[in-house]
Amino acid sequence: MLSSLAAKRVAGIATLVLGVLVIVLGVTKPKPFADEFVYWAEFDSAQGLGQIDRDVRIAGVKVGTIGEVEREGDDIRAELILSEDHVLHEDARVDMRPHTLFEGSNFVDVSPGSPSAPVLEPGATIPIEQTTNYVTLDEALRVLRPEIRTSLRDLAEVGSKTLRGEAIEGVQQTLRGGPDLTRALAPAMRAAQGSTRTELSGSIQGLSRTVDAVAEREEDLIPLARRARATAAALAADGAEPLDHALVALPVALSELEATAPVAADLVDRLDRLAVAVTPALPDLALASRDAVPVLERAIPVLFRATPVIRDARQLATRLGKAKGGLIEMFNLLPPSLKQFIRALEVINQTTVHGAPAYRQLVAAFVGFDGIFSGYQTEAQNPGAPGHALRIGTLVGDDAFDGVFDPFPRGTSGEPAEKVVSCADVRKVSARAARELEANGACE
Repeated sequence: MLSSLAAKRVAGIATLVLGVLVIVLGVTKPKPFADEFVYWAEFDSAQGLGQIDRDVRIAGVKVGTIGEVEREGDDIRAELILSEDHVLHEDARVDMRPHTLFEGSNFVDVSPGSPSAPVLEPGATIPIEQTTNYVTLDEALRVLRPEIRTSLRDLAEVGSKTLRGEAIEGVQQTLRGGPDLTRALAPAMRAAQGSTRTELSGSIQGLSRTVDAVAEREEDLIPLARRARATAAALAADGAEPLDHALVALPVALSELEATAPVAADLVDRLDRLAVAVTPALPDLALASRDAVPVLERAIPVLFRATPVIRDARQLATRLGKAKGGLIEMFNLLPPSLKQFIRALEVINQTTVHGAPAYRQLVAAFVGFDGIFSGYQTEAQNPGAPGHALRIGTLVGDDAFDGVFDPFPRGTSGEPAEKVVSCADVRKVSARAARELEANGACE
């Protein structure tokens, strides 16, 4: 009897233990004999990952649990244990999220990826570029530091000053057009989400890294911001009227630039070839430039003084440019005229029958005409030679007339053979001339 009772007690305890084990397995592992797929995912931080509710979800449905968590450098690796019904692909994404609005423990939300992408082998790691950590409320509130609050207050003041007068009407018009704008932007926003609806989050993540990198260069950005502010203040000078005029003239300038772009490109190509050709001569050019500095220093004052000449030369060049047609016509007429002028020179240089060149006789004729048509001079006007003016030329010397004729024939001794000019006759014309001739023995 005792042995039978003990056997019953053992069987009851075993049945009770088996029932508890079945219940535990049913709650913790509904499919105790199902295969599992293990993956790893890299995260920036494991903050908020508790000991309970370590779920792995796909589309909000629990499909596994988070296993071990390992540190790898500045990041962590979390083990994702999934059931056999869920397979991941190489473009899968993993996001760590809180269970509630007010945080609490975290779970992992998995996007399996595109069906067309290769299947991710079990044991593989999803890189940190394809994972995200949510920003906790505490971290978000850290942004509101005193200096940031001051900047936000200044920004609000600027906004309040900006949104005045016509700006309010402009905002109202914008708001009225908001629905149409939203409908127009809807296709673009859906396209921005990407085919897997993860591209936008990836872009935001990349933007956050860019912002972090920019923040690291804060010391370099502060002087840049100051210079940008000075530039903006300069642009706003005189009520921004110069800037408005520049913007009005900009389309015309851009059109002209577009029209001359091929010429500019050709010029750049030529300059490029010239630079290649000049490069070997740059050392010698540097030496020559150094030697040219004193010359330039001396030339600068000369150039300043030459400014009026350059201005006049520019005006002359401008006028010559305007008279280009007439100048060309004149130069075209010059060759026949020059031929005629050369013939005239040949004629006036020929010796006449009197033995003198023709141009000398022409000069003598003009001198005679000048004496004939000159006015009468009284003794008060010309005490030395009153009356009509008469010019007399006296040639002195053996070769004065190049052997043509000799007005004073000379004997063998070299003295004048006879005096053919009467000093009294010369005195009637000019007493002074008579005295000069008589003193030199040229009259009697």
